[in-house]
Amino acid sequence: MRRTLIILTALASLALVYGVVWYMQGTFTPGETNGENEVQEEKRMSVTTAIVSEETAEYVIDAQYPKFDNLAIDSAIEKFINDAITQFKAQTSEAPSFPSETRYEFDSIFNSTYVGSDLVSARLTISTYTGGAHSAAFVRGLNFGRTTGRELTLDDALAMVDLSLEQVADLATEELRTRLGDDVFFSEGAEVARENYQTFVVSADNVTFIFQPYQVASYAAGFQEVSFGRER
Repeated sequence: MRRTLIILTALASLALVYGVVWYMQGTFTPGETNGENEVQEEKRMSVTTAIVSEETAEYVIDAQYPKFDNLAIDSAIEKFINDAITQFKAQTSEAPSFPSETRYEFDSIFNSTYVGSDLVSARLTISTYTGGAHSAAFVRGLNFGRTTGRELTLDDALAMVDLSLEQVADLATEELRTRLGDDVFFSEGAEVARENYQTFVVSADNVTFIFQPYQVASYAAGFQEVSFGRER
């Protein structure tokens, strides 16, 4: 019963974020960055930070997202951000105004940026505040083929680690259960279901699957991650 109440609360508090982010579901050598402007000399790809900033009496928008110096990739990411902001504005315009100086908020930041010879990847975190005790956050993995500009899918991620979805789910469940404990772990969020493993980022050595707040544990536990070594 307690778990059911937590999940229902999660669905309500994350409704706006899921609506904004789920629309688009479908390496820096030698390492990663924290989202600052970077230039990858060896790979000859400039990665910069694009910013959308807007402020009204009702809301504040401060969106930061990566630009990979690739027209197809940058256009896809920019469209996602613009669509997310448009939907945020539409939803907040229908919501009641706060009685105080508090305003609705839309923020995004990115990190874990990777540019490889064949693909690029970044972790985009979108956070919205629509009232309540805290904001709601959601991670979006931005993963694209470097030359094709095609967004990578779960099947691509599984191929990179040379594992089936069933194998990934079994290993992830075991690790999360050990880490969180049976009294905290929500096993449903790690079951063998494609929607449970749609969020991932890629580095030179790993594919990391990210679980959203409330997916496999309570909000207080934050984002959970399980990494698998790349085989290709």
